[in-house]
Amino acid sequence: MAYMMRPTPFWRNQYDLERAINRFFDLDTEQLPSSFPLDVIENDQEYIVKASAPGFDPEKIEITYEDNTLSIRGEVEEENKESEEGKYHIRERSYGSFYRSISMPGVIDPDKITAETDNGILVIHLPKKPETQPKKIAITAKKQKKLVDHKE
Repeated sequence: MAYMMRPTPFWRNQYDLERAINRFFDLDTEQLPSSFPLDVIENDQEYIVKASAPGFDPEKIEITYEDNTLSIRGEVEEENKESEEGKYHIRERSYGSFYRSISMPGVIDPDKITAETDNGILVIHLPKKPETQPKKIAITAKKQKKLVDHKE
């Protein structure tokens, strides 16, 4: 009886393969990918963009909004190659520049955009313009006329 083995990909993506090759040849070319993952959340008042930014210096991150496009650009500097504690055996923390640009789905009020960091998460608030926010319309009920006046 012959058994068939299902092939499985050894490398999940190009970035993992590149890191493995660099590690094998002891090359110190680790860099951040050109973009980083983020989440975009929408509620009635605003869009909220959240991006992982652990260890990033907020002063080295530039956020711009132009033509309905949000751009995030920055840099993480490399630490000294020679560590005072000893020789590196594993060095996976990345450094280098990064850039991400996304098109926003709605009309934003650019004068009210704010950004902050919270426990390594970059949070950007992009308020919607008031005229594009949903408006609640109250419903009033008219008094019902009595059709039959029933007396006991």
